[in-house]
Amino acid sequence: MKELLNISKELYGSKLVLSKIKKIEYKNYDNAPSVKLVLFGTEKYIINGRPYSLSENRFLVVDNNSQIELNMDAEKDVKGVCIFPSKRLLNDVAITRVSSTESLLDQPFQDYNQRLVHSLFSFTDTRTGKFLNQNIPRVLSACKQRKQINLDHFYVQLAECLVDDQLELQGNLKNIASVKKSTQEELFRRVTTAKDFIVDNYTQNILLDDLAQVALLSKYHFNRTFKALFQLSPYQYLLQLRLDKAKELLRQDYSYNEVSSRVGFSDGKNLRKTLKRMESSSN
Repeated sequence: MKELLNISKELYGSKLVLSKIKKIEYKNYDNAPSVKLVLFGTEKYIINGRPYSLSENRFLVVDNNSQIELNMDAEKDVKGVCIFPSKRLLNDVAITRVSSTESLLDQPFQDYNQRLVHSLFSFTDTRTGKFLNQNIPRVLSACKQRKQINLDHFYVQLAECLVDDQLELQGNLKNIASVKKSTQEELFRRVTTAKDFIVDNYTQNILLDDLAQVALLSKYHFNRTFKALFQLSPYQYLLQLRLDKAKELLRQDYSYNEVSSRVGFSDGKNLRKTLKRMESSSN
């Protein structure tokens, strides 16, 4: 079964498609950039030869002129959302970010090509992810109620988030000691896979060996690249994630001992001590 519903095609030709699919074999070059997310199930993509497994806790960004393969044979309907922000809109937003006011006045119609690094991204660590988390439920609710939808403002805000995330990523990629941009981007994808592993398993005992193996890199290369991209070591990132989760639970009146077992600390005393140390160092 395949069901596709295009609920919007408005600003600059941007569009949003809802899908409900059990079986599909698709292979093509897509002329438009896209943002893909799954509401239920898993979608298996191959983007320019690289496999991606897209589930509910990540979203996938794909640049225009990418070769996309999607093969599915599921028992239950896999529900997804695919947003095609206009390339022209992305370029228009990007040029306001990288050009001075004087340049925009002197050359209002200058060309600019904003590339998108294709990869899986977290809903919590990116502007785009937070925007999607907040706004996709509203769009789906309006669609379910058969309300008239004008998504021009949605597309503009999404384009702004995408461009800002990509420009920040491009800045971080420059910290990686490689001349080739393709190598920098591949290292980002590999290290991000390990970073996602930390997010999904932060309550467990995670070793640097485990992360390096997930990233398919040596321990030294992985640790160095992680620091270059995220300005934290893998251990610092794991610790910060655990403490952030602990603070959320403590605000819900859980005890330190209860929280420690839920976020990967040995005991409540150790958790309390670490929280105090981190708070004092930030003051």
